[in-house]
Amino acid sequence: MIVKKILEDIERPDLELVSQTLDWEITSFKIEQVSWEEYPYKPRVTLRLAYNDNELFVKFKVREQSVRAVAAEDNGNVWEDSCVELFISPECNEYYYNLEFSCIGKKLMGYRKDRTSAVRGENDVLSTIRVHSTLGKKPFVERTGETEWSLTAAIPFKAFFSSKFRPVSGDRFTANFYKCGDKLSVPHFLSWKKIDAPTPNFHLPEFFGELFFE
Repeated sequence: MIVKKILEDIERPDLELVSQTLDWEITSFKIEQVSWEEYPYKPRVTLRLAYNDNELFVKFKVREQSVRAVAAEDNGNVWEDSCVELFISPECNEYYYNLEFSCIGKKLMGYRKDRTSAVRGENDVLSTIRVHSTLGKKPFVERTGETEWSLTAAIPFKAFFSSKFRPVSGDRFTANFYKCGDKLSVPHFLSWKKIDAPTPNFHLPEFFGELFFE
């Protein structure tokens, strides 16, 4: 995937401008791979991805049959709610960052090489990541009924706390992107790139795809 550069002349663009620019200038791609037959439900999920000299920009759009936002704080169990995720390896090796957002913008971040151990991003890191969700910020129990929502985030490169990098044209990272909801009434586990594992597990960098920075 080619990651385009946008908003080059603005050091810290407003999130509304980021959201609009992603819609206008960046082609979306689908997160639609179902890797486990026992979880066939497939919400409609798209992602737009871009960057400038200081931040990585992402915008998820989701349409699903119910939504849940119980986690009330950052670094909570956001994957149990309606959740979108990006896992990215700047070094293109077994070490990667998992960055997860609930549908109300609660964040979780870790640096790890497997599912069981991680160095968590603390509040001083998470507070630098700007997020806006169309569902607001207030937690709620599961709401049934078809719902559309979007989440826009601006992630400073300095937030990748165990790495020192600022991508330039020609750089290559590896990554995968996900939509899940472990404790929704209909659990689901979607990815950008298909995963070959016996049970749901996103923590497998051998199945990451490639990102090329324009």
